[in-house]
Amino acid sequence: MAWRIHEHILHGEIDNRTRGRVTGRIWLAGIAEPLVLDLEGDCHPDLAGCLLTFENPAPLPLTTRPPAAQQRGTAGEMTAARKVRVYDVPLDEAYTMSKRGEVPPEHMANALSIEWQSDLSGRVVVESTDYRLQVSEPVWRFTADEIAERERERRTREEDGDAFPTEEDSGDDDEESWDEFRCEQMLRESDMLSEKYGRLMEKYADHPDLERLIAHEMGWSRLEEALNDRAEPEEAGTEEEGDDETDADAEEDDDMDAARAAGFEDHSDFAEEPPDPAREGIDWVRDPDGDILHPVAKHARDALCSLFDDVKAGGEDLSETDDAIGEFVGDFMTLRVKLAAALGSLARGDRIMMDHGLTIAWLKRALEIHNQTLTSAAALDGHPLFPAEKLAYYRNELFSIREEVLVLIAQLRKGGR
Repeated sequence: MAWRIHEHILHGEIDNRTRGRVTGRIWLAGIAEPLVLDLEGDCHPDLAGCLLTFENPAPLPLTTRPPAAQQRGTAGEMTAARKVRVYDVPLDEAYTMSKRGEVPPEHMANALSIEWQSDLSGRVVVESTDYRLQVSEPVWRFTADEIAERERERRTREEDGDAFPTEEDSGDDDEESWDEFRCEQMLRESDMLSEKYGRLMEKYADHPDLERLIAHEMGWSRLEEALNDRAEPEEAGTEEEGDDETDADAEEDDDMDAARAAGFEDHSDFAEEPPDPAREGIDWVRDPDGDILHPVAKHARDALCSLFDDVKAGGEDLSETDDAIGEFVGDFMTLRVKLAAALGSLARGDRIMMDHGLTIAWLKRALEIHNQTLTSAAALDGHPLFPAEKLAYYRNELFSIREEVLVLIAQLRKGGR
């Protein structure tokens, strides 16, 4: 997975006027401070020795947390001359034309393509044909021999598997490297992808090629190819219509036969094993419905249930009729959900899914919601419909939950529970 931030960039600069070093600054829409680049390496020959400035004419504000402000690491591909094909019509219109057997108009264009590998943020990629670019005169240039040597080194790295990984081949067998910080990075990248996916769902909601359009714009090339392959026989009209239910049953049977042939068993009736009885009260407890959850998650659940009772005590649901109370209840609900999700694997003793680094990253995110909940609680000071003694009780509950989370994080960092 990589940070793909081109949509959110306002403007930036890449400076390779000092050999062996690439510096720069990149401003993101909605973020006050720029990303500051300090990278080892050089740009491609077209930008080597130059100062590149670029501007995005239509940036989208970044609503999720950005990459780390200090980007130190290694320069990867950095060029403003990557040749790509660009449609002359909108993407959805190009797909429609292709379905009719027409060739969408297109042209070759230079794309800005810059990437780097940073110590804190991993791989970061910027690719666009829409930016306005300005390149200074070079202070230095590669010789022909140096360009040839760079090309040989690039081919060697690719053959040895040392080139920057892509989303499709970025396997990582170093389990220890997946600490809480890398897990948190993964969650932030996932937030950005989810945000973009939501925008595309809204943009192409009524388009018949919704899945393929989204796969294309998300950069999911394998999925796009699979969808294209699947669509070809349907569009050609080569399949005969039949009983849909019979065909579906037959296809499911074929899938099951293939799974068994591959050595997979049917676990549809698999019953989850109960957690370790010796860890009851430590890693897990049961709620009144008999469901298993972590004690910290149960604490948040019980406090939330009490809050529900209080805001409905007078026969009116104040969370629906009063904005300030509704915001506090809503934040408390989100906190409870975040804690339950973060601690579910720990409570169930799921050794496959449980990872201390990922659990810590989730808990740190829950603490952000916790701070937001305290802020909405502060807005209820002196509220005529929310007595001071009740507000003090829920504040104490929130601080108690926070302390429990911090203790748990400390235990997980030490490798214990």
